Amino acid sequence: MTTARLNPGIPLLLNGVSKRYGSKTILNELDLHIPTGQFVAVVGRSGGGKSTLLRLLAGWKNPTPGSCWRVRRRWRKSRRIPG
Repeated sequence: MTTARLNPGIPLLLNGVSKRYGSKTILNELDLHIPTGQFVAVVGRSGGGKSTLLRLLAGWKNPTPGSCWRVRRRWRKSRRIPG
């Protein structure tokens, strides 16, 4: 029997993160810590900022004020899997 080696993931940390588009505040002073290997579900109403939060966590958007801490990873171009 072989045992698969699982990737435990990376920790994510948000401190006082807000995101504004013009005068509209989407996220307001959000603090969030997701430990390594933790599974998280993001739920909420339409327009509640779920996609914006995920874009901030992925590094695709920058917070208006606040900071996001995440480990940078290199991705293989062909398959979008960690290299």
